[in-house]
Amino acid sequence: MNLEKRISSFAELGRRIPGLLNNNLFDRTVTANNWFTPSETTRAMKSWTDLLTTENLTRWTNGYPISEPSPLRNILVITAGNIPLVGFHDFLTVLITGNRFIGKLSQRDEVLLTTLAQELINIEPGFAGQIQLQNFNSDPDAVIATGSNNSARYFLTEYGQLPHIIRKNRSSIAVLDGSETKEELDLMAGDILKYYGLGCRSISHIYLPTGYSPENLIEPLGSYKGPDPCEPFTHNLHYQRARLSILNKPAHYTSHAILLENNNLHSPICVIHYSFYNNTATLFEKINTQQSEIQCITGHKSLHPQLIPHGSAQSPQLWDYADNIDTLRFLTQPTPSHP
Repeated sequence: MNLEKRISSFAELGRRIPGLLNNNLFDRTVTANNWFTPSETTRAMKSWTDLLTTENLTRWTNGYPISEPSPLRNILVITAGNIPLVGFHDFLTVLITGNRFIGKLSQRDEVLLTTLAQELINIEPGFAGQIQLQNFNSDPDAVIATGSNNSARYFLTEYGQLPHIIRKNRSSIAVLDGSETKEELDLMAGDILKYYGLGCRSISHIYLPTGYSPENLIEPLGSYKGPDPCEPFTHNLHYQRARLSILNKPAHYTSHAILLENNNLHSPICVIHYSFYNNTATLFEKINTQQSEIQCITGHKSLHPQLIPHGSAQSPQLWDYADNIDTLRFLTQPTPSHP
């Protein structure tokens, strides 16, 4: 199967995804993970409908030395389970490069990826020999693993001798300059609350210019209409309210999130940290020392070329790689090496 055939197969999968969304799929997904409500499952699936086009896939792969590996290399992919289809980009990258996907899927997010894998095989039966989701190969040629900082230490012990990409905990931040429009603040609320804030691209900390009132953020966060009601999210929100009340910590409360002044980049579920800055240059010097903890940064590009627009954190393109590690290049080297 050549690259053109693989691209056309994934493009057809993108066209078929809307037809796979039904109550049976929603029921099975939420049974495996009650954070995966129909709204967020639909969000993730439809995002791949938009990405899996012939134009996107061709643009993404253009310029890479993609050949037909012989024999097929076994790429073990260990997925996380924090948001729906979080491992699909790795699935796509392994298969588009002509390798064999050996998936050790999180039990919290195996329904959707298994469903899409089967549909891909229905489209092109040649993929059947390149997808292995059970009894995974114990002797892989390379490893891509995503998890916590603790699990990363295990992955390094277990697979560190192999070519590997091992991802750890990250979160994302927003930088405001005070000139944001209401629309931009509404878009930032989506960056915070989509997938209930569980993704590495979810905004967990907001930097505010000195003198900016965090109360300006209450209305955008409170009026956000995205996710379905979710029992564990509601439980966490009530828990954090009670905890902060007992600790007598001042905070700003909304129906969806709690704004808390705190310098930590990472925040508990339902809590958004904020802090103030006086000088943009000094702020980005600080941010540069924390790059290993940050996935993406939203804000006005005039502040810093690294920033992406508000509202785009949860909408990465095919060429926006987790941890800024180019997995396509990693897998198109004759022998994958450590990035």
